[in-house]
Amino acid sequence: MNSDSLSKGLANPLDEPATSVDELSRNRVLLVSLNLQPYFDEMYKPLLDELALKSHLQRVKSAPSAIRLLSEQPAPTAVLDTDEALTEPENAGVWERALQYVRQGGTLVVMGHFPAFVRPLDIKPFFAKAGLPWEAASYHRTTLSLNQAVVKGRAASELPEQYSQKALAVKNVAPGDVWYHTTTDSVMESRVFSPTSVHSLNESPAVLAKVGSGKLGDYRAEPEPW
Repeated sequence: MNSDSLSKGLANPLDEPATSVDELSRNRVLLVSLNLQPYFDEMYKPLLDELALKSHLQRVKSAPSAIRLLSEQPAPTAVLDTDEALTEPENAGVWERALQYVRQGGTLVVMGHFPAFVRPLDIKPFFAKAGLPWEAASYHRTTLSLNQAVVKGRAASELPEQYSQKALAVKNVAPGDVWYHTTTDSVMESRVFSPTSVHSLNESPAVLAKVGSGKLGDYRAEPEPW
């Protein structure tokens, strides 16, 4: 069975999904990692450790297992697509099942190694299947600010108001779907290029859109913000 249960601290990955009543009653976060890189866990350890404190983490590494776990009831609380595999034709069925999960009320975030390995021209058709016009935009380091007109309540209180990161953004994003945005003070932060303005209203590396009854997000960032 090609699924892992990730224990607290990721010290003891197991080869069985959650089966106990206690595990199934907890928040369950499913990592879809069909093209898992051997250094992913170490690279994203702070994030995974934090998630493991609040959720039961599962990871799936094959298409059939992904479809099965995406179809389980109760459904996962959230799904993280950690790499570019779902843009590949042979995994089209998994992406369609993932979108069904979202349309039925689930939350899915594309993150991790996705922007590092995806072919830029594959991004637009990938999100188009969800009815979103997102496509690859700029790639640079700059300081982003929390979009407080969109992000409110507990999320706003727990997220940093500003941080600097190097990331690939997506464009053609509706203003209400942008969680972090540039401001008129945002410039390219580089040791090579001059600090020119990179302010743009319709692109962001941190977005979350409503798709059906659920939400689909795209978070393109370094493992830890500066």
